Amino acid sequence: MTQGTDSIDEFVQELTRHQVDLFYFIRALAGDPHAAYDIRQAVNMVLWKKREKYRPGSSFKNWSFQIAQLEVKSYLRKQRRSRVIAFDNKLLDLFATEFEEFSNELPERRRALANCLRKVTPKDEELLRHRYWTGGSLESLATATERSVGTLKARLHQLRASLRRCIEGQLQPENP
Repeated sequence: MTQGTDSIDEFVQELTRHQVDLFYFIRALAGDPHAAYDIRQAVNMVLWKKREKYRPGSSFKNWSFQIAQLEVKSYLRKQRRSRVIAFDNKLLDLFATEFEEFSNELPERRRALANCLRKVTPKDEELLRHRYWTGGSLESLATATERSVGTLKARLHQLRASLRRCIEGQLQPENP
C-alpha cells in the first residue's frame, strides 16, 4: 500500500511537531540524555518504516510514545547484558504511563521555566547553564569562579527550589 503525498506530508508534520516531547519521554525513561538522542533516532526510523500503520486523526504522540517505550526497553535490555544496571520493565512501564499523563503539561511548564529563568541573576544563570546546558562539572566552574564546589552545590539546590516554586506559582490558576 502506498501513501499519497498529502498523507506523507501530514505524517512528517506530526513527526516533526512531536520531536521535543518524544525526546523528553525517552530521556525520562532511559535516564541518559546522550542515549536519548540515539534512541530517538532509532524511534524515528521505526516510525518512518511503520508510517503506513499510522491512522491520520489518531494521536500521533501516543503512537510514537508506545514505539519509543519499546525502543527504550530494547536499549535497556542491551545495557543489562553489558552489565549496566537498568530499570526493570514494570518500573519502566509505570514511568511511561506517568510521563504520558504529565507530557500534556510540558509546553506550559517550559514557558513557565523560561519566565522564571528571566528572573535569575547573571551569576546564577551562568551556574545553571554550566551545570545543565553544557554538562560541565562543578569542579571546573568552582575553579573558574574561585568558589567551592560545596557553595555551588548549595546554590544549585536553592535555585532548583526557587525555580520549582516559581513554576508552580505560574501554573496555578489565578484566584478570582
